[in-house]
Amino acid sequence: MNSKHIDPSWYGEQRDKLREQRLLARTALARAGTLDFKPISSAKWVDITERHGRIRVQIEHDTIRGVTPTMMRWWFEHLAETTTWNGVDFSGPEISFYHLWHHRDHIAVTPLTSSSEISNHGFQVGQKSLIEEQFNDYNDHIKHTMLTTRLDEEEFTFEVQFFGINAGRIIHRYHEERGGLRFYAETEIAMQIPIIGGALNRTIRPFLYNKQSAENWIRHNIEETGRSQDIIPILYAAHAK
Repeated sequence: MNSKHIDPSWYGEQRDKLREQRLLARTALARAGTLDFKPISSAKWVDITERHGRIRVQIEHDTIRGVTPTMMRWWFEHLAETTTWNGVDFSGPEISFYHLWHHRDHIAVTPLTSSSEISNHGFQVGQKSLIEEQFNDYNDHIKHTMLTTRLDEEEFTFEVQFFGINAGRIIHRYHEERGGLRFYAETEIAMQIPIIGGALNRTIRPFLYNKQSAENWIRHNIEETGRSQDIIPILYAAHAK
């Protein structure tokens, strides 16, 4: 759709739909008694490192209770789907998985490509997806294309693409431990451009993603990852049936 020919009311309709989805997700979580996010202090450790124009953010999360590696892979593969879970049963209106994962910050995850063998319902290896979210407390608006490079029962990794340039990657590693899932997340932002990449990372990258952005992402990532134990086991069990 050409933005020059979009009826201004279209934007209002999109905002209304987003607000409705977020409120439906919030209501379901409240009915289930799981509305509160985990605090930043729940993480086992976090770290932010800046070196040679690159920035790396690491989080070792609290154990994700009741979730297995199989469930985690399934979740990432189906993150663009919807459910009728209303916090009690499955008789409610359709709600996006993505909004249940973080009702305040998430906007949409949209598969952009699919392979001939497997349809993309969230993320698939070798396929692109668009992630859009906003950290409301800080007004950080994220809207980037992601190319999935690995997705299995140990790791989910994608490259962050900015105007067609590989601008970084986000890694998720997980494995089973007592009581649930051990989960580690890492973001590294650095433009991968021969010769001039280093100079761009030192001069431009701080305006796109800086230490404050990293701290905002830490909070957001802890909140969405902590939410996993409240919704993934329920939704996966319904899918398995």
